[in-house]
Amino acid sequence: MSPRQDGKRASVWRRFSLKKLGFFTILYTVALLPGIGCSMTGSETTRGPLVGGPCEYKSYPGQAEIVSVAPMEAPAAAGGERYDVKFRFIPDGPVDEPLGKAALQRTFSLLPDREMPPDRTFIGKFDIRPGKRLGCTLKVITRGTCTPILFDFPSLTPGDAAPR
Repeated sequence: MSPRQDGKRASVWRRFSLKKLGFFTILYTVALLPGIGCSMTGSETTRGPLVGGPCEYKSYPGQAEIVSVAPMEAPAAAGGERYDVKFRFIPDGPVDEPLGKAALQRTFSLLPDREMPPDRTFIGKFDIRPGKRLGCTLKVITRGTCTPILFDFPSLTPGDAAPR
């Protein structure tokens, strides 16, 4: 028996032909995609992705005392001769936040551009050596999910003059 002679088989093939199936697939895709994009509200589409913020910090002025200055090993200093500079923070007054109090008990690496350790030029320009104290502000997060502790060194600004 051929499909044309069998009435049931012929009607099934007519209903589910590849042309119709392809047409309906495209129709459903075109109808559903704009709906997915419209599910976001106006404030979600106009604003870029929010990473970590908005955050608030409490500032504690003080000094950073350089504890050690040592050349880094070759693989770690791939971009030239870099130095591992460690410092500890000494506040001018009491620190209230637990994260801030914990920061007083440890040392930190000095990263002038917040990514790379200082090079020989930076060390010479700002006279970085053990025992030297630099003006510094400890910033402890009080609201948000950004970096919990930041250090600001106003005297280590990029420019031609060395700090006083």
